[in-house]
This record gives sequence, C-alpha cells and structure tokens, in this order.
Amino acid sequence: MVLIKLESIKKLHPVIISFSIKYMKLAIINSNVIKIGKNTKKGTEIFVYFLIKNLVKDKKNIHMTIFASGNSKLPAKIESVNFHSSTEDKNIGEKNHKLFELALLSKAFSMQKKFDIYHVNMMCGEYVLPFAAFVKKPIVITLHGPLNTPFQRKYFSIFNRLSNVHFVSISNAQRKPCPNLNYIKTIYHGVDTKHSFTFNPIGGKEIMWSGRAIPEKGLEHILTVVKKIKKKAKLFPIIKEEYFDWLQREIIRKRNIINEVVRIAISFDVSRKELNQNYQTSKVFLNPVEVEEGFGFTMVESMACGTPVVAYARGSIPEIVKDGETGFIVNSSEKDIRGNWIIKKTGIEGLCEAVERIYAMPEDKYRAMRLACRTHVEKNFTVERMVDQYEEVYKKILNR
Repeated sequence: MVLIKLESIKKLHPVIISFSIKYMKLAIINSNVIKIGKNTKKGTEIFVYFLIKNLVKDKKNIHMTIFASGNSKLPAKIESVNFHSSTEDKNIGEKNHKLFELALLSKAFSMQKKFDIYHVNMMCGEYVLPFAAFVKKPIVITLHGPLNTPFQRKYFSIFNRLSNVHFVSISNAQRKPCPNLNYIKTIYHGVDTKHSFTFNPIGGKEIMWSGRAIPEKGLEHILTVVKKIKKKAKLFPIIKEEYFDWLQREIIRKRNIINEVVRIAISFDVSRKELNQNYQTSKVFLNPVEVEEGFGFTMVESMACGTPVVAYARGSIPEIVKDGETGFIVNSSEKDIRGNWIIKKTGIEGLCEAVERIYAMPEDKYRAMRLACRTHVEKNFTVERMVDQYEEVYKKILNR
C-alpha cells in the first residue's frame, strides 16, 4: 500500500482542477420551440447563438454539445428530439410544444455521464427544476424572463435548496421578485459590436422602435408621443400571432390616422442587417415599456450604433441607460417615482420632453452623446465580455 500525505494531495489538487477545466465538457440546453441560427430574431436565441459561436471560436478548451432542434445552424454538435422546431412542425405547434421541451430535457439529462456541467437557456428554467434533484452534475440556468407573478415566486421557492442549480440573472433588477434563489452572478447580455451593430457618429432624423408587437412594449405610448411632438418615426415590430388583432386594431389603424399629421413607417420582421442600418440612421430610440423587463437587447443594439435611448424607469432600464449621457430615463407616473432623473415630468409628458431635448441638442453635443452610447456598450455590453464571464462562472462552479 502506498500512503500519500495530505499535504501532497493539496499540492496535486490544483493540477487536477486545471486538467478538468482544460477539457471542460459543456452541455447547452435550449428550447426546441425555435430553431437557432445567425438569422434568429428572438432575444433568447440570439443570446444562445452568439454564446456558442464565440465559445467555439475563442475557447477551444470547451467541448460543447448543444440540445436544440435538429435544423438549428450552430458550429457545434447538436442533439435533438425532432429535426424541425416545434413552431415549424405542424404536428406540434404552440399547443403541444411543452411536451417536446420535456423530451429534450429528458434526453439531455439521460446523457449526464458525458458532461461536466449543464447550461440551460429555456426561459427561466421552469421545466428543468423538477429534474434537477436527479442530476448529479451542476446546472447553470440563465434567467431569460421575468419572475414577477405570484405563481412564479411560489414555484421557484420550492427549489431554493437545490445545491447543484446556479442561477445567472441578466440584470440586478431581475432578482428583486425572487431574491433568495442560488444566484452565482449577474451577466448582462452582449451584442456583436464588430460586425452586426456598428457605430455611426452622425445619426438621422427619425424616432425608432423595434421589438415584439405586444401591448407591454408600449407601442401605444409611442404613437401618442409622435402625434404630440410631430416627429417622424419608424417602427419595426416582430409579429406575435396571438396579438395580431390587437396590432391591427390599436396600432395600424391609429397609425393610419396619425399619418395625416406626421409620418409613421412600419416594417415587419426585418433582418438584423436592416435593423443595424436603421439604428445607425435614427435620432433616438423610444422604449416606453410597461413591464419589468429583465433586460433590453434593443436598447443596447441602438446605443451600439450610437443612437441614444429614451425609456421609462422600469426593470433593468436604469442599469442599461445612463441618464443624461446615453439618453434619458423617465418615471412612468407621479405614483411610481424610481429615481431623481434629469427629466422631472412623468409619463407621456416626460417622454415628450426627453425626446424634444435630444432633437434640440447642438450638433456637437448630440454627437458627443452618440459617442458616449457607443463607449458605454463597448465597456459593458459586448459579446466578448459576456462570453468571458460565462466561462468564469463554469470554472468557478467546477472548482467547487
């Protein structure tokens, strides 16, 4: 028998840890609802695509397997339970997609001997949690949605003591409804500042908005502001089928009436390249969201191109926009004061004052604000920074 002193084991331990991290076997679990690729438009899938792409490109010591629909276009090995995504398969669709989410999870966790760590990107990981107690490997869950409802708070509280589950919040504000989860880090989403969203120091003349065409995004507020201040606007909605009637009734119809006074152009489901061009050539990005969003991809994309943001002080917005430097933050009402912002008026009047202040800026000050927007994104919201932080999280967990 060979006896090894405890001190010798302690000396060997860092070597063992370094070896395991050098050949980290990572499983990234995504939703089967939408296929993932460079032309993806949904925020969560955009995040996943750039995370995987940059881990493959820069972190060759991480061996990845991706759980997603079989027709996803990703630079890594894909494991799936169906070639087409649930929304593309007429035999699944929205009605039955949840069962296929569970099937994909079952497949991923049945292969746990092959992996060191799992990273889950299915909304907030609701489907994962009941499985987690039976998984012997650590699980990282990025919270891609809000946790605001009483149901969510009650449900997530059941799993507070799962030691192998680690949550990554995408803003500090996102943590407030469920502060007792096992958070390991806040990591802001990053955008591709080198190729996709590039800087224009000059800008343009129009108000811009882009995002999902749902009531919570504040489209009706935008129509009201545009009508009041009589500035041209361009809107880029992503159509959600269940809200199509609302879009026609409350947005398109009202837009047609307002167009008699000032032009509001609407273009549906445009490409990322077209969005980039319009961010670059806009005067201001208006974002009066009515919910506590965990993050705001569109605001970061806009600032990366140099266009400042005007938004209500909800959710993550005070973490993303620097008041007076990269745009203006406005309190949504006198009953909901969340900060002592430069613009003292609230609600629609506050939005109008903020937008008009940007239009009234001397050219040199406006260009300085555009440069500040770009600098802010380069410092805090790049893909490279995001990916480095996720790698740090993986290593930190495995070191434990």
